[in-house]
Amino acid sequence: MADFQNQLEEIKTLLSSNTKANKPFAYSTLLHLQEQSSNNPSSIQTLAQSSHTLLSQIIADISDDDEEIAAQALKCLGFTIYHPSLVAAIPVVGSNLVVESLAELIMTTKMKSVCNLGVWCISIQQFNASFLAAHFHSLLRAVVHALENPIGSLSTTFEAIQAVIKLATLLSENMRDTSNIWAPSVYRRLISVDKRERDVSERCLMKIRPTIFPPPLHLSKVLVLDLKQKLLPGMKELLNHGMKVQAMQAWGWFIRLLGSHAMKNRHLVNEMLKVPELTFSDHDPQVRIASQVAWEGLIDALIHPPIQDCETSTALENGIQQMGTSKGNSTGTQVNGFLKSLKLIMTPLIGIMASKCDISVQSSCLNTWCYLLHKLDTSVNYPSVIRAVLEPIFEAVFRIGPENKSIWLWNICLDLLDDLISAKYRDVNYESNNQVGNVSSRATMPGKCSWKHFSIKWLPWDLSQLDFHIKIIYILVSQGSMANVSPENRSLACDAALRIFRSVLKVIQIKLKNTSINYNEIMFCLNRTIQFTKKICEDVTSEDSGINDLHHTSLRFVEAVTEELELSILGSPLYKMPVDLKYIKYLQSVNDIRHAKVLAISSIAYMDMVSPIVYLTILYFCVVVQSTFNASNLEFILQGMHKHLKFLLSSYDSLENLHAVIGLLYKHMGFSWLKIWITLARVLKDYIDNVKDLSLLKSESDSIGYFAVCQLLSHPFVVCSCSPKQLSTVKISGSPELSLVSSLRELELEHVIEVWKSLYDSVTRAPKFEGSTSNGFAEDLVSVLNGCLDESISMLESNNELGLSDEIQGGDLLSLCGNVVICILEQIMTSEKSSKGNRIKDDGFYKRSSGINILGFSARFMRLSWAKRETDPSATPVVTSRVFSALTCFVGCLYLKQDISSFIEIISSPLLQWLSHVETQNESAFHQLQLLWTETLNSLQKSQPPIVFDSSFLNLQAPLLEKTLDHPHPSISKPTITFWNNTYGEQIKLDYPQCLLPILDKLSRNGKINLHKRSPPFLEKCVSRLEVGTAAQRYRVTATHNRSSKRVELVGDTVNGFDHKDKLFLGSKRKRLELTEHQKEVRRAQQGKERDCNGHGPGIRTYTTADFSQGNDESQGSQEFRNPESILEMLRRDG
Repeated sequence: MADFQNQLEEIKTLLSSNTKANKPFAYSTLLHLQEQSSNNPSSIQTLAQSSHTLLSQIIADISDDDEEIAAQALKCLGFTIYHPSLVAAIPVVGSNLVVESLAELIMTTKMKSVCNLGVWCISIQQFNASFLAAHFHSLLRAVVHALENPIGSLSTTFEAIQAVIKLATLLSENMRDTSNIWAPSVYRRLISVDKRERDVSERCLMKIRPTIFPPPLHLSKVLVLDLKQKLLPGMKELLNHGMKVQAMQAWGWFIRLLGSHAMKNRHLVNEMLKVPELTFSDHDPQVRIASQVAWEGLIDALIHPPIQDCETSTALENGIQQMGTSKGNSTGTQVNGFLKSLKLIMTPLIGIMASKCDISVQSSCLNTWCYLLHKLDTSVNYPSVIRAVLEPIFEAVFRIGPENKSIWLWNICLDLLDDLISAKYRDVNYESNNQVGNVSSRATMPGKCSWKHFSIKWLPWDLSQLDFHIKIIYILVSQGSMANVSPENRSLACDAALRIFRSVLKVIQIKLKNTSINYNEIMFCLNRTIQFTKKICEDVTSEDSGINDLHHTSLRFVEAVTEELELSILGSPLYKMPVDLKYIKYLQSVNDIRHAKVLAISSIAYMDMVSPIVYLTILYFCVVVQSTFNASNLEFILQGMHKHLKFLLSSYDSLENLHAVIGLLYKHMGFSWLKIWITLARVLKDYIDNVKDLSLLKSESDSIGYFAVCQLLSHPFVVCSCSPKQLSTVKISGSPELSLVSSLRELELEHVIEVWKSLYDSVTRAPKFEGSTSNGFAEDLVSVLNGCLDESISMLESNNELGLSDEIQGGDLLSLCGNVVICILEQIMTSEKSSKGNRIKDDGFYKRSSGINILGFSARFMRLSWAKRETDPSATPVVTSRVFSALTCFVGCLYLKQDISSFIEIISSPLLQWLSHVETQNESAFHQLQLLWTETLNSLQKSQPPIVFDSSFLNLQAPLLEKTLDHPHPSISKPTITFWNNTYGEQIKLDYPQCLLPILDKLSRNGKINLHKRSPPFLEKCVSRLEVGTAAQRYRVTATHNRSSKRVELVGDTVNGFDHKDKLFLGSKRKRLELTEHQKEVRRAQQGKERDCNGHGPGIRTYTTADFSQGNDESQGSQEFRNPESILEMLRRDG
């Protein structure tokens, strides 16, 4: 430290000696000591203490004529006024002396190095701003003098530029106010041929940008003069010398420095615009990039932050939105000029983005565009600004598509658009104090270019912007639908469109939930959204779309609407809209629905008014139908349909949607559309299985849901029962007309049957599905199916010249019906066995109450199968054998007389057909047929109450007995003969049908059958007398109170089936007859009943009594008598 102090004293001595030879060495040593002490506080403190003595000598020497001495002194002075500790030690008087001396030195010296060092001292000094402000003008004159560079030294210019930056940093307001004085010396060098001069000038302008922008008017006026005189010709000169980049760099600064004053110098601006007009279309990417960067200067000149005055700002917004009504006032003029400026700015940007130029040029253009969005501030949200600024760029970028080289650009615009839309539902607080959500759009691309970070002030948008968003989404979809787009890019475009669409729907949903929204606004949202979705779907399915795999994309748009929007709005009957779909209009020309009256089907017609959700459901169905042949990913589409319909059934009014879909399904009778039926059936099955409350499907007369299930289950039968001419010939875009044969090859009928059985099982097992009691649902269903089958059976039975297609159709219908018959019968038997309420145990059978319709359906299958067999006698479908087996089990479970009688009555006719011709049947079918016949005969014998095998019942069975009693196959004839002997052979008297006489004659003479049961001779006489004297009456046996006796009562019907013509009537009264001798004997025997039964008399004990009262007023209605055998035995003993 003592050494440092000693050296410092020696320096003072040398400087004070006034010997010039010693001064260079002294200043050199001092500078060395200063540099060494910069990091040594004690040394700095020592220098600070000596600064007053040294400073006076240094100030004197900076003006020395010796350049070396002056230069060395300036270097030491620079360090002194740069280091904060040394600056602080300088007294005010000394500081004033320093500043004034430096200013004077710069102005007066002729030595370049001295001038440079003088300016350098100003640029590095650390005096405070308030001190410098007092000397601002002197400093400014010195700096401007240096900028003018009378010496012609580039280094001087460089140092002067640094001084300008220093002063602008410390004295910004002063420098701004005097910018017309010093700025021209800076910006004029922008057109210098010397690159170093241009570069240092541009760096200066960039650093002092906050000071001079927006430019003050006095600066702009000076610039206007310079442009006219020197700058504009200078830029053109640069262009002529091929210095286009440099010319555009200067142009950008010049137009920026003009600021708002540019609008008052339109002629000059138009002249200036001729420069970029040449460079924007230049082939050199660097020139075009420079033009984009320079174009930001025009944005600065023409676009200014919005006026913060509330009234003016509101007027500006209204003016932009309603420019047509504002041209007559000042606000309208302002708005008109604003929009013209935007149009001017956007013109070259749109051209570049729409062209296939170099990617670096597009990157620069995108940065310029984003800078414009930033400069627009909140004005960027105005509809007119959106149309002028956002829409054309989005359209240009999205129409190019996500190509490899521009994918980053595509993604950036996509993210920016999503940011704009999502501003509504982000946590954005926009208050009256202009707080806004700043969305920084950031992206990077390969290479040197990167996205500039600009804050864009998106505000929550209103419904007036909905059309803009829909238009941009449609552009994305259109890009994906172009034929020359690769599958990958198509997927990217469609996914992007759906992403943006969902964002828009989220905003609409927020709007719809707002209580302040009115009816017209709700309808506006719904109409715009749904019509846009409709347009996408119809474009995809149109004949000239050229793309066959976009159906799934259009369906995703429909799904988005149903998933994102308010359920109460879409399903409300208040917001109905017409079904204006082209496909529905086309369906009007298709034949009416077959069996519409039987099925109670009513389809949606063109322009019918429906709720939004029904409209969307119909739209979805139409796309799926039209994708049946076109879409390469049909299975994927059907999976999506399953998911979507399941969502609809669980979220909305399921019946309305289900009814609409089923009605449209019946408009499509092609076999290939059964794939859609399969999907719908699975959806309904899942719904029934998973939903606890099935009250919507109750079986009331007006229940849409109940009949909808029946209609859906009937659809495959209607399809299979159609002739080729009756099948739909709806022309699908891009596909051949429906071909029945090819469709059948693609169709797996087993799949349809499996799904049908699965749905039917779910319906009948549903715990709350009303109508299942006593198989009511099965009855209702087969009543519909019976009507569908009758026409097909008639066609086959009448041999209506069926071609190959008809034969295949008949086979499919037969297979479907057979499996359904088996399913229904098995379900009935299973449900009865598991139902405790209907079970009556007796010999292993259960009480049944089978339906006529179910048996009729089985009979129709047997007729259909027989008619089909007649067309191909060698083929008996396997399903026929299975149906016979199911019927065998079914009839074996019958117990009630009414059920068995109904079974015989309904099944007899088709059963007779099969029993009449068994010679050509396969072994399996015949075996099941004989089992069915045997079980039928057994059921007749075990009926409760017992069946009376009288003449009337014999007439009913006669056709079957005619074929089976003497059947060539013993397995048929033997059980029939046994049945005869156990039933009809036990009767006393029968009237035999004429058709049975030859068979009975043959079999009776062979001893195989008993014609009737033989009666004792006396009883035969009694019967004979009764036949002569009275109307033929038969008796019935009933139990009495005595277990060992029975009562035989005469009833008003024929004995053992006597014909009703044997009854004798006389007017309204019965003919009164006298008793025969035999009857009197019986009456006397009857009167002895009391003592016989009580055991008090010698009477004969009897087990059976018969009442022969004639039904007149004098006879006892309940007289009993002994059985015929006992009576005969008594009379023999009495005789």
